[in-house]
Amino acid sequence: MKRFFAFLAIAFILYIIYYDVSFGTLPVAKNETIEATEVIAQTPNNPYTEIKVNAGDTLLSIVEKINEGKQISSIETVIKDFEVLNPDSQAELLKIGKTYKFPLYTDE
Repeated sequence: MKRFFAFLAIAFILYIIYYDVSFGTLPVAKNETIEATEVIAQTPNNPYTEIKVNAGDTLLSIVEKINEGKQISSIETVIKDFEVLNPDSQAELLKIGKTYKFPLYTDE
């Protein structure tokens, strides 16, 4: 009887590992796109675009998507620029569904 329960426990653990690797355990939105506004506003030396934050988005992931192929100097610069554009918000505490201003970078 102990062998049977040991076998069931091992089978269950292997199934859990298989399920975790195949499907994952956290809900992830598939094929979700970033919604950007059509107008790109510009303040003195601070071009930005307004984007609504979706589940799973981070500051760095959004900035990398909107600045694809452009050189971003450092994450500290991105955080500083984000907090300058959004003075009432912290970069670490993005809220799902809220629209924020994200910095745009040039290839200079």
